[in-house]
Amino acid sequence: MPGNHAVKFLCWLLAVPLVGCVGEQLAAVPAPGTAIIGAWKLNPATSDDPEKVIEKMRVEAQQRINRHSTTQQLPMQRPGTRGRGMGGTSQGDTQDSTQQDSPAPGHPLDPLRNSQMMKVLAAALARGDFLSVRNKAGEVVFDYGTSERSFTPGQHSVVSAEGGVGDQTSGWKGRDYVINIRAQMGPDVKEHYAVSSDGKHLIEKLRIGPAELPAVDLTRVYDQTNETAPRQLPTGD
Repeated sequence: MPGNHAVKFLCWLLAVPLVGCVGEQLAAVPAPGTAIIGAWKLNPATSDDPEKVIEKMRVEAQQRINRHSTTQQLPMQRPGTRGRGMGGTSQGDTQDSTQQDSPAPGHPLDPLRNSQMMKVLAAALARGDFLSVRNKAGEVVFDYGTSERSFTPGQHSVVSAEGGVGDQTSGWKGRDYVINIRAQMGPDVKEHYAVSSDGKHLIEKLRIGPAELPAVDLTRVYDQTNETAPRQLPTGD
């Protein structure tokens, strides 16, 4: 019956978002041979250049702003401007158009100034070049020297996220560690950490969005190191 088909289709539509919320299955225990535990230092030469990623975001943001401005600012025809030729325009009309298209004095504002995705990316880059990964009382700790992030593998939690709060799941996917944040009002964020086949490099794959811009990806490669991450000195009088 057509009614039954409609009910089945509605149930399917309702089920699709739930599949996305569940996402990939992450384990509480890593597979044997996991090697991400250790001290690592970023290798800029073998990593993606974040400035190129940011510039691509900036170009896309400016294009979207321009398209929005074009649709919002429709030209208005004044009485008496037609009939001076085949659709001609008076000198006064030309001057008005030029003045409208001219940029305001001063430097243009950065189109990424209000981008939630840019804020997430900037926060990730601000963690620094050093990363120490260790187990501590059932948690996986990412220590950047000046800050730490702790995760309980296999658990779901509500955390602060860009734009408010988000649902966080993290855990082991084989030998890799994965962190997913599904934000309620901001961009989703996925981090994937894996060790190269020779065990000498930690590879971080960061994906942000899509949100107000298309999703962006940034791959960073860390080398094994004996250096110690710089510690933030305590402040005082």
